[in-house]
Amino acid sequence: MSNIIKDELKEFLKNLHLSNYEINVYLVLLQSNELNARELSERSRVPTGRIYEVLEVLNDYGMIEIQDSRPKKYRAISVNQAFQNLISKMEKENQRRISFLYNQAKELESKIYNSNFFIKRESSKVFWSTAFGAENMLSLYTKKFNTLKDNLLMTGFLNDNTLKVLPFAKNFYKGIVNALNRGVQVRYLWSFEYDERPLSNDQKIKNHSLFDKLIEVLNELFGLSPVIDGFEMRFIYKRIPTYYDIFDNSRVLIKLQNPLNPTQIFACMNVLDPILAEELAKKYNNIWLFEAIENTTKI
Repeated sequence: MSNIIKDELKEFLKNLHLSNYEINVYLVLLQSNELNARELSERSRVPTGRIYEVLEVLNDYGMIEIQDSRPKKYRAISVNQAFQNLISKMEKENQRRISFLYNQAKELESKIYNSNFFIKRESSKVFWSTAFGAENMLSLYTKKFNTLKDNLLMTGFLNDNTLKVLPFAKNFYKGIVNALNRGVQVRYLWSFEYDERPLSNDQKIKNHSLFDKLIEVLNELFGLSPVIDGFEMRFIYKRIPTYYDIFDNSRVLIKLQNPLNPTQIFACMNVLDPILAEELAKKYNNIWLFEAIENTTKI
């Protein structure tokens, strides 16, 4: 291994937070066959009192293999696999740390916001807040629609009453239209009542018809149609357990249903948490790709 490549590799491993001892042992193994701990200690100049700790770390990172012999012998796994394992390990650790920091930020924000610590306060919370009632929820959504940059994933409940209330939701859908005009990509996933029994053809036909009617009304009232670039709508037959909307892969608005009338939303939680948003987006996209229905194809 040339000195230039060795120096670049050392720098790369340092950027991934490996210690000098860990780097030295790994480099020795890359240029050797199987070695035992004593041999590795001598060649890498890592003290015998630290060598087993270093080897345990490298094994945990997925960079070396251990041969169960007496004495145990160690060898480096293929470089490409080692790099992949190491980066994956660091990525998971960073996600846990980011998630921890976001949770800390939410708690501190709430405590500070409700204390007399500051004389001047922000107009609204950033990391965590709750909006109750139609007016407060509309205000929250309007703000978030106005700051959208890239994409929006939405969920909604569809029944006969949905079509009746749409004319009163002008300001809500206006925010979606404005976002689309700015180039934001929007997906809207609608759901029906959950039913464990297999649906009859008549019920499926009714659901398709209601979805067609929804498309027609949204187009008439707000100019929203799946033919618009960047806007897609699909539906599923069952109800989504928890309704939520994801803004720019980072903010989640969790919609709380009225326990007396589950088709109504009476409050929503506003959570800034990219990790939560990423996990929910995975579930959303799985439903969208494998369960959702795009149009009224023949049954």
